[in-house]
Amino acid sequence: MIKQLLFVFIGGGLGCVLRFLFSVWINTNHIKWIPTITVNILGCFLLGTFLSLSHKDILDNHGYILLGIGFCGGLTTFSTFSLDLFKLSNDSNYTGALLYLLLTVILGYLAVVTAYHLSKQYL
Repeated sequence: MIKQLLFVFIGGGLGCVLRFLFSVWINTNHIKWIPTITVNILGCFLLGTFLSLSHKDILDNHGYILLGIGFCGGLTTFSTFSLDLFKLSNDSNYTGALLYLLLTVILGYLAVVTAYHLSKQYL
């Protein structure tokens, strides 16, 4: 378990650093979400690749923990969200997939709005 935690820690740190670098390199004053969508799509692509490589036994469990869980998780949790959505739809659980998609987007947005307004008012 310690070895797995170390892989997640190292991969997550590298993913976070890359996310920060993307926000610096791709920063634009006109469209603020370009760095975010870039890392989200890149993270989804990479996570799909790492999952496929692990299913083909090209990437072992430790490699998947380092790259799929750690690196992609540090780069963006959106990639994990997308993978969960893929698994639900791949299992033909379309109702669960739709519910998960809508709840994540709507509740996530409402959480941001609520926290913003509460913090603005009380802090």
